[in-house]
Amino acid sequence: MWDINKDKLKYLGFYYFSLYFLAACTAFDFYMDTVTGFTFGYVGAFAYMYIRLQSVKELLKGMDDDKEQ
Repeated sequence: MWDINKDKLKYLGFYYFSLYFLAACTAFDFYMDTVTGFTFGYVGAFAYMYIRLQSVKELLKGMDDDKEQ
């Protein structure tokens, strides 16, 4: 499914957990019909964490490239 070794998972696990948590918070607010400013904060935080996850993946990929040389 994913090509993630245990070293990478230590770093990326936090980001994946954050994305799941923020998605669950947003879904709960919409399901319970309690949309507030916090809900939009969750959406903004989700976007930030997703962008950060992509940049960390690129950094880790760069570390793998350095080890091969």
